[in-house]
Amino acid sequence: MSMHRFSAFRILLVIALSIFIVAGTPVAAQTASKKTDNAAQQASDEARKKIRKANDFKLKTGEPLFPKQAKSLAKGYKETAEIVARQGGDPKPILDAAAYFEGQSELVSRVNTSDKPAVQ
Repeated sequence: MSMHRFSAFRILLVIALSIFIVAGTPVAAQTASKKTDNAAQQASDEARKKIRKANDFKLKTGEPLFPKQAKSLAKGYKETAEIVARQGGDPKPILDAAAYFEGQSELVSRVNTSDKPAVQ
């Protein structure tokens, strides 16, 4: 009789584990699916950022006046930063913007200069 109980216990244990495994699988699959979707979305966002940056750079290098405009904008930001500093504010974000536009001006100038054929 005890052998009969042991067999019944094993059968119930197998059934319980089967139910647990089957019930847990969709949750695990769903979690994996969400992680995959998030990774794909992040990769897509990164690709869009790179494309946007490349298009932006192409437009800047195609505009002959961009370096002068960017330099002028940087100068205006520096002047604004001085005023903000005199009034007790934090000029750092404005100076960061000025540095960004100065850098863009220099970069586009170098690219535009290297694209022009040498005069013989």
